[in-house]
Amino acid sequence: MRFCSLGSGSSGNSYIVSDYITNIVVDCGFSLTEFENRLLLKKINACDINAILLTHEHDDHSKGAFAFAEKYKIPIFTTYGTYIMCQKKIKKSYRIDLNFIRPLETFIFENIKIYPLPVPHDAREPVQFKFEINKMKLAIITDLGFGNNYLIESLQDVDALILESNHDLDLLSKSKYPMSLKRRIMSDLGHLSNDQSLAILKKINLKNLKWLGAAHLSNENNSPKLVQQVWKSVFTKEINFIDPGIGIQWASL
Repeated sequence: MRFCSLGSGSSGNSYIVSDYITNIVVDCGFSLTEFENRLLLKKINACDINAILLTHEHDDHSKGAFAFAEKYKIPIFTTYGTYIMCQKKIKKSYRIDLNFIRPLETFIFENIKIYPLPVPHDAREPVQFKFEINKMKLAIITDLGFGNNYLIESLQDVDALILESNHDLDLLSKSKYPMSLKRRIMSDLGHLSNDQSLAILKKINLKNLKWLGAAHLSNENNSPKLVQQVWKSVFTKEINFIDPGIGIQWASL
């Protein structure tokens, strides 16, 4: 198994999970041109992408997905709720292979086992994903307001984890953001604070975790240094920070 990120944050999110034969894109929150350019930076040929998974409809996760799928004839897998909210992005001329998935219902694409995990977020039918390739498991968990019991249980056996740590609560509270935005981010349908992500890490088995990444950090209300200070109490190995501009280079298990 190998994986990388093309960027993570409010400006756009995208990940690639691969078994070296099949390449799956998780979210495409960039314009078509920007996404193609980011693929090139990772030395990925767009024609080698085999499928796109969408977590939810917000622009920073779905902006270029349908244009990319149309251009390269790539199937999209998403919940029906996400599809309904993305219809304005789908031109009438598009002929896209749309596949509807359901939260909690595991499915297999090629040789990759995919677990759609329901999460609390202010979207129509959001999910995050866990992948299994040759008995190795990776979970990509961002854009959620809190860690529910099902999510915690689903993360117990992962070998690699990408987890949201969006904001420092004190910085967000003192920020220039309008109060309505602060309330949204801090709500149970918003984004994880550093302390909330730590609470998730404390509840899962970290003993066998080989790789940990922090994702979707706010540029204004967080920093890798702050996340490091909070997470180091439970994870003493290297923490990989996923940059909004360049993401992360390939990692493998």
